[in-house]
Amino acid sequence: MRQRKRQIVKLDDVALQAGVSPSTVSLYIRYPEKVSGRTGSKIQRAINELGYVHNKIASQFTGGRSSSMAVVLPSLANIIFSRVIQQIERAVSAEGYQLSIASHDHSLDKEEEQIRAILQWSPAVIAIAGADHKPETLKMLENSGVPVVQMWQVDGSELMAQVGNNHVDIGYEAARFLLDSGCKKLGYFTTRFAEDIRARKRYEGFCAALAERGLTATLVDIPRTENIYQASREILMKTLIKERGIDGIFCTSDAIASALLMEACDRGIKIPEQLSILGFGDFPSSAWMSPVSLSSVNLNADAIAAQTAEMMLKMSRDESYVGEVVDVGFEIMPRSSTKLPFFAD
Repeated sequence: MRQRKRQIVKLDDVALQAGVSPSTVSLYIRYPEKVSGRTGSKIQRAINELGYVHNKIASQFTGGRSSSMAVVLPSLANIIFSRVIQQIERAVSAEGYQLSIASHDHSLDKEEEQIRAILQWSPAVIAIAGADHKPETLKMLENSGVPVVQMWQVDGSELMAQVGNNHVDIGYEAARFLLDSGCKKLGYFTTRFAEDIRARKRYEGFCAALAERGLTATLVDIPRTENIYQASREILMKTLIKERGIDGIFCTSDAIASALLMEACDRGIKIPEQLSILGFGDFPSSAWMSPVSLSSVNLNADAIAAQTAEMMLKMSRDESYVGEVVDVGFEIMPRSSTKLPFFAD
């Protein structure tokens, strides 16, 4: 079968079919609200009939604004990350921007490569997760001139634009909550501890609260695995046998906490009388687990999404706006897996 030669439709072709000037077509594509409804309809009809696709990269070289934004995250497996990204995408796409998403799996080397590749396309704004980045990455971002928003964390960084939580405070309050509920010996369950800066920040606050009472934390770093539920369940009993007396656990995610809760229930451990379990992230399923619902730390993820999107859009429109620090706060959600402080013995 003979393949038909591909014909590239150009902006001039659209202008000719619509009966308007090329400059009017260009104006309509970039700012449709500045073209009359009748003219815009003719141009859009020509675009549809010809199958025209606007070359946005070329338009940037001729002075047009970038229509892309980017977000770089450590993981897309976390349901809270995915939820926030979906909300940001919805907000920026409504304003005519396309959102690129990259995930570096907690590798700062990979993050550097991804950000370098993204910056080659000159996005209007880029959002990055957390305060832990290679010096080369931060220098590259600074020299690019592209506005940067730091998500998820508002401690441990000098960036002007930050949206998120103070993770040292979260760890401190989590320990206080468990101690005030009557727990005597606390464990901190995490995974990939060396790579997760926010988990380390929470542990810092967790240990500070314990130190005030002359106590120390038991750190349990679950080996890297594709099935965190299985790994968490397997390590719980080993830890309880090795570290006798642990009666309160704070986890770095609700996934880990849910697995510990299931294992404890299956083993006949009374929750929360013998063991209190506090998660992090407040997954949608946590409040509805049965027979024991999971206590967790709510990060106000919706607020993080809304504030990040708003800041990104404002930066894309106003070159003088450098951002601000927005701490959205957090809330401990007490449920059946922990005792309440005022019910402590």
